[in-house]
Amino acid sequence: MWKKIALTTLLTGGLVAPLFGETLIGTYVAKYGIFGKVAKATGTYQKEGNRYRIFVDTRAVGMVASLSKHLRETFESKGKVVKGVLVPDTYTMTIKRGSKFYKYIYKFDRKKYVIYKLRYFNGKLEYNRTLPYWVNFDVLSLYFSLPHLMKPGKKRYTFYALGARKSDGRLDVSYLTPSEKKDLIDEVGGAKNALYLKFNLYNKVFAGDRGILYLVISKDNFVALKGLLKNVLKVGDLKGYLTSLRYSK
Repeated sequence: MWKKIALTTLLTGGLVAPLFGETLIGTYVAKYGIFGKVAKATGTYQKEGNRYRIFVDTRAVGMVASLSKHLRETFESKGKVVKGVLVPDTYTMTIKRGSKFYKYIYKFDRKKYVIYKLRYFNGKLEYNRTLPYWVNFDVLSLYFSLPHLMKPGKKRYTFYALGARKSDGRLDVSYLTPSEKKDLIDEVGGAKNALYLKFNLYNKVFAGDRGILYLVISKDNFVALKGLLKNVLKVGDLKGYLTSLRYSK
C-alpha cells in the first residue's frame, strides 16, 4: 500500500497553508511515456483556527483507468497546527479498484506514543493492530510542515513519517546538486524562484525506480510545481505537473 504514497505526493506536492478560514485547492496531472496522461489528482488544504485537514483524491485516467479497473485512491490527514507545524491525529487512506474497496485508518495516540492501524475491506473491519514504531507525522503533514522544519544553510535532513520506509518511517530530504538540478530541469522544466528538492522514501513506488522523488517547489509559497519519478517499471519516467491552484473561503 505504501507504494501509492509517493505517486500521490508527486501529484499533489505541497500546498501553502491558507489563511484562517480559507481553503486551498491544487490540481495535478501525471504523465507517463507513450500512455500520456495516466492520473489526475486534487489536493485540498483546509485550516480553521488551529485545526487542519488535508485531503487528496487521485484517479487513474485514459487507458490506465481501464487497465487498473478505474483505480481511485484518497488520502486524508487531520489534526492541529502548533507553531506552524502540523500534528496529525488521524491519517486515512482508501483504495477503490473495481468492486474492491480498502480503507486504512491510522490513529496517533500521543500520550502512549502508539499508532493504531485499522484495516477495512468492503466496509468490514479486518483487523486493528499497533504499528511497531512511532513517528510524529504522516507524509502529508510532514510536507506541509517543512517550511518550519528546514533551516537556512542546511542541505540534508532525515525525518520520520507514516508512509515512508516501511520498517520505521524514515525519509531523507536534500537539495539537489547542480548536476541533479540540471537533469531535472531537462526532464520536467524549471521555474522562477524555485527550490529543487529530492525525497528518498526508501520504498520503490514501481518496479525499477529507486523510491526517489524529485520536486520543483515555489519559494514564494512552497507549492510543488513539478515532480519526477525516474525509470518507472524500467521503461520511462513518471512526471507530474501543477495545472491549477486557487483559494476559496
